[in-house]
Amino acid sequence: MAHVLITTLGRNWEIVPEILGWTNPDLVDLYANHPNRDELETLRAEYGIEPVEILWIITTDDLEIGKALERLNAWRQAVGTCRVRFRVVRVSGIHDLSSLAECRRMREAIHQVVLRGSAEAGAEGSLVLSLTGGRKTMSSDMQAAAAFFGCRALVHIVGRDDKLSHFRKLDVQDFCKPLPPALADAATPVVVGRHAPSPLLDYPDPREEPLSDCLQESLRTDPAPRSLWADHSLCVEDTRLLDALENRLRAASNLAANHASRIIQQETSANFLALYSLPPREIQRLKEVVVGADPDPQRQEAELDLLRRLPKAELHCHLGGVLTVGEIIQVADSVRERIEEYRTNLQPWLERRKSRLENEDPDRLRETIQWKELRRPVSGVPEPLPVAAFLLLFESCPHVLEKMIYGRYLKEENFVGIGFEDYERLGDLQGSALLQCEETLRATCRILGHKAREHNVLHLEVRCSPKNYTRGGLSPARVLEIIADELARSGPESTVLLLIGSRHRDLTALKENVALAQEILANAGAASRMLVGFDLAGNEKALEPAKVREAFLPLMERCLHATIHAGEIADASSIWQAVYHLNAERIGHGLTLQGNPGLLERFRDRRIAVEMCPASNCQIVGFRDAHLPGTASRPVYPLSTYLRKGLRVTVNTDNPGISRTDFSREYQRAGRLSPGGLSLWDLLLLIRNGFKAAFTEAPRRHDLLRKAENRILHVLERGFEL
Repeated sequence: MAHVLITTLGRNWEIVPEILGWTNPDLVDLYANHPNRDELETLRAEYGIEPVEILWIITTDDLEIGKALERLNAWRQAVGTCRVRFRVVRVSGIHDLSSLAECRRMREAIHQVVLRGSAEAGAEGSLVLSLTGGRKTMSSDMQAAAAFFGCRALVHIVGRDDKLSHFRKLDVQDFCKPLPPALADAATPVVVGRHAPSPLLDYPDPREEPLSDCLQESLRTDPAPRSLWADHSLCVEDTRLLDALENRLRAASNLAANHASRIIQQETSANFLALYSLPPREIQRLKEVVVGADPDPQRQEAELDLLRRLPKAELHCHLGGVLTVGEIIQVADSVRERIEEYRTNLQPWLERRKSRLENEDPDRLRETIQWKELRRPVSGVPEPLPVAAFLLLFESCPHVLEKMIYGRYLKEENFVGIGFEDYERLGDLQGSALLQCEETLRATCRILGHKAREHNVLHLEVRCSPKNYTRGGLSPARVLEIIADELARSGPESTVLLLIGSRHRDLTALKENVALAQEILANAGAASRMLVGFDLAGNEKALEPAKVREAFLPLMERCLHATIHAGEIADASSIWQAVYHLNAERIGHGLTLQGNPGLLERFRDRRIAVEMCPASNCQIVGFRDAHLPGTASRPVYPLSTYLRKGLRVTVNTDNPGISRTDFSREYQRAGRLSPGGLSLWDLLLLIRNGFKAAFTEAPRRHDLLRKAENRILHVLERGFEL
C-alpha cells in the first residue's frame, strides 16, 4: 500500500509544489500564511489526506514541457523530497492534443496511470487525483478515470486573478518556503469530490480479459524503484483499456443482472432483493464481516451500534417477561398513589420486609423469600399493590433487588443451561405478579413500545395470557383491550397481539382462552383489530398437541394464525404434532428439529418459520457460546445449521427483561452461539425472515419489507466500522 498522487502537467510546473504544499506540509508548508489555513487543515483531515509517497505526473512530449520538468526537478532537489518518489510519464508522439486521435490516446494514458496508481494504493493506502495542470481535456479525462477507479479526493487549485501576474513571477526558491503574506492566498487547494470505485470493475465478465491485462508493460513494474525521480516515455499504440471500460459500460445492466442471478442461485434462501444490486465488493464485505465471534468489548459495542440501526421484526415476545429490574421498579411506581391509599394496612408488613433488607444479606434473602408469597400478604389490599410496594423499597438501590433476583446468574457464565423452572422463577416479580391493574399494564406496554422503537423494530408481535392478569379485578377482555390500546399508542406502527393458551392436563383453561379469543374477535375495539394469532405454550409434556386439536378447531375456523411452542425441551415428535395436528405456521424455539430430518425438509418446503430465541435458549437449555469458554463442551446451537439448510429462521427475544437482553443484542447472541459467528449477510437474511414470517396481511407485509429494505440500504450507505 502507498499514498499516491496523480496529476497532469502543462507548462506551469508550479502546480506540483502547490499541491504537495497542501498534502505534504512537512515537506514545505506553502500555505502557512494563508488566511484560511485552519480550513485547509480541516479539509485535509476531512478527506483523510495522508502525506504523498508516490507522485505520478502525466504530460505530453512537448519541448516546453521539458523545460517545466527541469524546473520542477530543481525544486524537488532544493526542498529535499526524499520521502516522495516522482514518476514522470511523457506520452510519446503527443505534443499539443490537437486532434481527436491524440486526445483519445492521452485519455488512454491517463486511465493507464490511474489504474496503476490505484493498484499501488491498494485497500490500505490512498489515491488522490489532481485536476490542475495541462489542457482541460486532460482534467476531464482525470475525472472520468476517477469515476471508474475511485479516489479519496479530487483536488483542484484555484487562483486569484488579481494576484496571478505576481504569483507567476515567483522562482524555484520561492516555493521552498511558505508563500509571502501578500501572495499567501494567490492559490488555494480545494477538494471537488471523492469517488468510490465503479461496481463495474468487480463484475466478472468471461468475455473480457481482466483489466490488469490491459496495463502497458512499462507500467506493470517500477523500472527504478529506488530512484526519487524517474522520467520515461509511454507509447500508446492502442486504447485497449478504454475499450474494455467502455464495453463494460455498455453491458452494465447485463453484468449486474447476471452477477445477482449467480449469487441467488448459490444460496438456499433469498436475502433482501435490493442487496443483490449492490456492488460485488460490498456484497463480499457483507459476507465476510462476522458478528459474535470476537469477545473484545470495543468490538462488541461496535457490532451492537450497527445492529441497533438495522430494522427488525420481533415475533416471539412475552409481555410477562419484558421488564428489566429497573423497569420493574418503574412500573411499580405507576401505582404509588394507590399504595398510599392502603398505607395503614401495608405499613407493618413493609416495615418487617424493610428490616430484613437492612439486616440480611441479599443472597440469604433470595433463598428464604418466596416471591409469589408477596402477592396477597395483607388482607384487603388488592393485587398488585403489595408487590409494587415491596418493589418501591428498592427505588434507591435497584442493584440489591437485582442481586436478590439473579444471585449467581448475574455472572453470564453461570446463566447457562439452568433449566425451565429456575428460569421462570426469575420472572416472579413481573408478569402476573405486577400486571394486575390498568396502570401497571399500560406502564409495561409503554416501556416495551419505547424499547421497540429505540431498536428500530418495525413489526412487533406481543403474546400474553390475559386470564393471568385478572386477580386485580379486570376481566380478560378488558385486560386485552388495555394492552391493545396502549401498544397502539406506544408501539411500532405495525404491532399485533397473540393470545397464549397454556398446556395443562385439564383442557378447561385452554378452552376458556379459545372462547376469549372468539369473544374478542366478535367485538369491535383495539383488541379485535390487533389480535391475529394464538400460541400454545407451557410444558410440552403436559399436553400433547394431538389432544389439543379439538379445542383449537374454533380458532382454525376463524383462520387465526397459529404458532406453537415446540422442541424447546421435548424431542422432535412434539414439533411434528404441532405442525400436523395443529397446522402451526410457525414453531417457537424448535431446538430439536434436527432429530427428524424428514420433518426439517418439510419445514423448508412449506416455509414454516422457526422462532429462535438465542439468549433464553442458551440460558434454559445450554449451548456453546464463543464468549464463554466454560461452555465449550456444550452442544452447538442449531441456528446456523437451519440457515444453511434453507429454513426460515427468525431471531427473537422471548423474555428480554428476564434474559437481560434486547432486540439488537439477540442478533449478536445468535452470532456468539454460531460456530465462527454469523456474517452480516446472514443477519440480514434473519431479519428478512422475520418480516416474511410476520402474522400480518400480505399488503402490510410487503410494505414492511420495502421499508426495512430501504432502511438497510440507508444504513449501508452511511457506512459502518467493523
